[in-house]
Amino acid sequence: MRKKGTFELQLRAGLFIMLAFFVVAGSSGQDVSFSQYFANPLYLNPAFAGTIGAPRVALQYRDQWQQMEGAYSSYSAAIDLPVEKLQGGLGFYLLNDAQASQALNSFQLNAAYSVGVKLNDDFYFHGGLQVGYAENTLKTNELIFADNLESNNGLPGTSAEVFTDNRFSYLDYSFGLLLYSKRFFGGLAVHHLTEPDLSFSEENLSDSKLPRKYSLHAGARLPVFRHGHLRKKFDISPQLILQKQGVSEQINYGMFATKRGLTGGAWFRQNFGVRYDAVILLVGYTTPWMQMTYTYDWTVSGLAGQSGGTSEISLAFVLNKKRQTSDLPFFTPYEERFGGR
Repeated sequence: MRKKGTFELQLRAGLFIMLAFFVVAGSSGQDVSFSQYFANPLYLNPAFAGTIGAPRVALQYRDQWQQMEGAYSSYSAAIDLPVEKLQGGLGFYLLNDAQASQALNSFQLNAAYSVGVKLNDDFYFHGGLQVGYAENTLKTNELIFADNLESNNGLPGTSAEVFTDNRFSYLDYSFGLLLYSKRFFGGLAVHHLTEPDLSFSEENLSDSKLPRKYSLHAGARLPVFRHGHLRKKFDISPQLILQKQGVSEQINYGMFATKRGLTGGAWFRQNFGVRYDAVILLVGYTTPWMQMTYTYDWTVSGLAGQSGGTSEISLAFVLNKKRQTSDLPFFTPYEERFGGR
């Protein structure tokens, strides 16, 4: 039987090899994929900035593939608010993504502006623009290359690779559209319009651009009533996300229910075909000014026995509840209402 320590070393070595391959070959990068898309709606679509009519703060942390220590660790912090003088909303968020025990670290700081119009008594339309600053840092002394592994035990040796720079930065641009009402919302976002170069090596002749990411999303918040009565039992919220970035594609779909502040539900993640990646289980609690949510990604793909799954937790706050004019995508606590079907 293989010792646990050796197995962990081989897992880490494999992860470092994969990272080194992407860095040297200049392969196209891919954005962090959070399971709780609407915990930080600005990351999904800049058109969400200011849409709830009150200042909103969102915090999010994701620990991916927990059994592989230090594989992927990501966090984000965001704030958005309406600005009457600009006839729209402003939003700011930062994102940090650490890979392979922080051998590769990506940091982003983004600013978004959205402007909206009222189409009728029920629906609003928003368009948003986003400008961002990104910086990638590579710890070259921690990289492990396949030709440097010792043949006897598979442990790492010394790397002979040389990089001209282990840090670079770039500007990034995105835009989004959003249509919503009290119960329904849907939108489209396009990120990385200029497809910035991500290569650390000046000698790299491969295509190392960050591909554009296309996101299409829709959801609803629907009341369920007791049969024959006007008293609401609970809310349900079906949601759908489709994303494509280069060769990467995925569909997230699912539903959760909310009653008296308690939320529970499940999502499924797969590619555009029939290949499933994970089942996402969700639990949460909401007050009139705060929302806390936890999700666990139960991996069902080929990594099911090795990844250990993924945990994600988020906190969101409304700083001025009295000014809030919209519920979506920020969930409001359960309220028993009469009428209003």
